[in-house]
Amino acid sequence: MGPITELTQNVTALQAGVAAAGRIREVEAIGVEPSAPTVAPREDPARETRPAPVLAFRGVTARYGPDEPPAVRGIDLDIPRRGHTAVVGPSGAGKTTLFSLILRFLEPEHGELLLDGRPYRAWSHEQVRARLAYVEQETPVVPGTIRDNLRFAHPDATEAELREVLTAVQLDEKVDSLPDGLDTPLSSTEVSGGQRQRIALARAMLRTPEVLLLDEATAQLDGLTEAALHECIRQRAAVGAVVTIAHRLSTVLDADRIVVLDGGRIRAQGTHRELLAADDLYRRLVEALRIAADRDVASVATV
Repeated sequence: MGPITELTQNVTALQAGVAAAGRIREVEAIGVEPSAPTVAPREDPARETRPAPVLAFRGVTARYGPDEPPAVRGIDLDIPRRGHTAVVGPSGAGKTTLFSLILRFLEPEHGELLLDGRPYRAWSHEQVRARLAYVEQETPVVPGTIRDNLRFAHPDATEAELREVLTAVQLDEKVDSLPDGLDTPLSSTEVSGGQRQRIALARAMLRTPEVLLLDEATAQLDGLTEAALHECIRQRAAVGAVVTIAHRLSTVLDADRIVVLDGGRIRAQGTHRELLAADDLYRRLVEALRIAADRDVASVATV
């Protein structure tokens, strides 16, 4: 039985290796993003004073493959330079696709995106992403210490800048209490999942990006910390653009403008009060979010 068991284990390992090799070949076959724009735009120091939106969609239709149905269709949307825009909609409505287009992970089939009034094709991928910061719903951290994670995009950030963003997400006292402080590895059991998510948010807020994209970054946070982070988002929205994919009622209520997606199209736009009075789908979405919030409160009370 011993040799048979060993042979079976080796065959299993061989099959896993073959599958891994196939995935590696798929990654190697992916085309490399162009590193230079078609037209090199000049920096405009007066862009902050212009009324034009920082981001704009003009008749954008996109799909994930030639044989796939459009994920979004005919999107016309302006993202103002300041304020909090929340994107809501049922599963498969196209919320994540909007973020993929903004981050240039996906190129539109029809229409175009504008950054500072210039088409995306006039900017390199690096230039576009240098103006944005993105926090996923899952905990997006890299191997290393807290300091390494905070400085991932800005290795020259000062201690004062690190302290400022940690204070903004209410992690300064926690970091100070750790034996190694900022040099604590994120693999340490002393750093919880919610704290990792706050570290990712702090990293995104370092050097104040022009557009902050949040895929419901408060998903793993307790109520008190979530309230503090919403205050942080409000402060950020006062000086720049914040766009969130909203899965929580509190995120919707705090937004300056709400975009309702349905079937890859923009169904409605407006404030919470306006949409609650005028759009049936939005009312159903809010009711679902309210039920989820009530369940969260009930589970906390039970504990």
